[in-house]
Amino acid sequence: MKRLFPAFISIIVLFSCTPEGMRTWSSSQDYDRKFEKVLVMGLVNDVTLRSDVESELVFAAGKINLKAANGMSLFPPELGKPFEDIERVKARLREKGFDGIITVALIDIRAERYRASQVSYEPLVYYDRFRNYYYRTYDLVYRPGYYSAYSKYFIETNFYELKGGTLVWSGRSEIFDYGELEHFSPAFAKSLFKELLKEEVIAQN
Repeated sequence: MKRLFPAFISIIVLFSCTPEGMRTWSSSQDYDRKFEKVLVMGLVNDVTLRSDVESELVFAAGKINLKAANGMSLFPPELGKPFEDIERVKARLREKGFDGIITVALIDIRAERYRASQVSYEPLVYYDRFRNYYYRTYDLVYRPGYYSAYSKYFIETNFYELKGGTLVWSGRSEIFDYGELEHFSPAFAKSLFKELLKEEVIAQN
């Protein structure tokens, strides 16, 4: 990142390469780590694949006693971009008991966001707010012809605290072939929550 927003000044950037091949970043800002219920939003331009990825994460969250819901149940694909009025959506989600949002995006390594030469992972400036990230990533992954069986991808995952809509954790998986995702996603979901607990991004319920 060339420059950070003021909200990021107090953030400590932590880089690690976990046994599962995931590079991560965590915020040091204060927030309530006792999450009760999270919404899992898949940013994948394939309805079946999106459903599978979201379901794997919801299942893995349940294993650590964290309530989670599939984003497709609240925001089905036919709605398009559901966050035109982000404050209204946030209020609706809080009414339903949500206090966190997990976004999972499948990113082609040919995309402009991939920097092959980078030594360590850090989120770009606009990741700081859920709405900014969601719209930019939606426009990227929902481009016609974005997915190809002949390309390689990584999974980019962000964890947002709902009250402020701010980023508290971000992770990037290892690179894999598109056809491997079906076998990759269950292990990824399990390792994700293991990492969130390990880094104390969330507290054990």
